[in-house]
Amino acid sequence: MEILLNGNALDVEGINDSASVLELVETVEKALKGSGRTVVDIILDGTWYSPDNPGTLGDLKITSYKKIELGAATAKEMVLEGFKDAAEGLTYLENIAAEISSDLRLGRVKEAMTEYVKFVDAIEWLVAMFKNADRAFAANMAESSLEIEREAIMKRLAEQMAAIEIAQVQENWIEVADILEYEFSEIFTDVKTFVEKLLKA
Repeated sequence: MEILLNGNALDVEGINDSASVLELVETVEKALKGSGRTVVDIILDGTWYSPDNPGTLGDLKITSYKKIELGAATAKEMVLEGFKDAAEGLTYLENIAAEISSDLRLGRVKEAMTEYVKFVDAIEWLVAMFKNADRAFAANMAESSLEIEREAIMKRLAEQMAAIEIAQVQENWIEVADILEYEFSEIFTDVKTFVEKLLKA
């Protein structure tokens, strides 16, 4: 069995063959204590598992796998990686917003609302990224206008999501389409600008 941590071979002391993946992760976490890093990725023979699911990990035995890959990172590293991938996430958001807007204008409400669930999930990811940016890049943002921009974007996201909810209750689908097409288009442009500035800070 091969155990890797961030691509490097790992020799774990105190772990026997009957140990579960959860026990392995907990042992590695103890060794990482003080570094600021936590285990964020678990890949067992090529299949990814979430470290936030201890129940599942507790049922998996390390001897069942030939290769166990663990990825550890600090909060800042995780957020930075997330923002590096933001371009792809924003493209997805822009595309799905355009698709929902188009469906609503054509009267395909059911289809649009199915896609809207995905849009909400993606917006929640974006909001989480912006919240975490405060922790990970506090020093950088305090020395620039980035914190003001971050708060303004989060406020606009909340306002427009609330506006969509009101329009949905009123079944004003054209209003929902307008918000997605025009308001969110501007927000996504501002988010791209913010991310570019943040990664250069």
